[in-house]
Amino acid sequence: MNRLRLLILPLIVLSASATYGASAQDRDTEQVDPDLEVWLRQHLRKLHGWGITQLLRTEQKVDDEQKRRANVSTNPRELAILANDEDSGVRFFVASNHHTPLGTKLFLASDSDPTVRSGIALTLAHDERASETIREVTEALALKLAADSNVLVRLSLLENRRLPESIYDFLAVDGDLQVRRKVASSLHAPQSALIKLASDSISVAMIALQHRNLPPQVMQDIVFGTTSLPGLTAGEQILIRRAISSNPNASSSVLDTLARHVDSEVRRLAAVHPNTPLATLEHLARDLDLTVVLGVAQHPRADRALLMRLAYDDRDPQIRLVAQDRLEPLLREEIRDDMLERWDPGNRMTTR
Repeated sequence: MNRLRLLILPLIVLSASATYGASAQDRDTEQVDPDLEVWLRQHLRKLHGWGITQLLRTEQKVDDEQKRRANVSTNPRELAILANDEDSGVRFFVASNHHTPLGTKLFLASDSDPTVRSGIALTLAHDERASETIREVTEALALKLAADSNVLVRLSLLENRRLPESIYDFLAVDGDLQVRRKVASSLHAPQSALIKLASDSISVAMIALQHRNLPPQVMQDIVFGTTSLPGLTAGEQILIRRAISSNPNASSSVLDTLARHVDSEVRRLAAVHPNTPLATLEHLARDLDLTVVLGVAQHPRADRALLMRLAYDDRDPQIRLVAQDRLEPLLREEIRDDMLERWDPGNRMTTR
């Protein structure tokens, strides 16, 4: 009986025409095993004698097997058949199966269940090596999903890492805030989408302004006042500067300007940014906020002279300790080199 429960779906798939009276020639074409067909017919006749408990249990087994097949099958014909299954769970597994042909995905993209459509969105693959026709069809399908009325489908699309850039640009102006935030945080978001999002609402703009793909010119225009962000409060303007201070591609000139900002957190972020030049660090070392100065003491560009100054800073013991710890290997190497310079070839110490 277990054999019937576990094999009924693949047998129905392989023997569908035979079971419903297809010709012998059709069965040969479909490569249906005659012995398997006879076995299936015998067990199907037993269905008339089964009670409700056995029928329900078998139905659950068949459903589970259908979902498993939909999830793992690489057979295009089988996947096409399963795409018509009445169970939306089965159709979802077909939709999210990487082996499902593009034609079947096009069919499922119009499914009434948004969960099924989200399965397409999760796995749709845009391949630059594919033919122009395939690329165009794939992009058209992606745009259809990007315009889906259900936000779950659009968010699922952004979980996909193989999308054409046009999809990010399309979703960058989506009416749903969470979708735009998802675009702004996507590692694959192109510059064109991020430029739009940098002037979005504060919660979206802050994410976009920290993105590694954001053009540095956008940050410069904001910091130097070339581009204004109207409608923002003073507090929101500060949040914008904090976001820029955290961007890995912030330029040294931008960081130098931010190092003089009224907000101490903006200055602290500038103090720990790897692109901050030494001259700016020297300015920040005199900051009244000790968290800013501590950031300077920890910065890899802080040189010996700056660390020596901070090693004797009487404002905070932690700043002194950090500076002294970083100075220790520098001074040890310096003294070692000095001693070697004073040692003559005859192994006698010379005096200066």
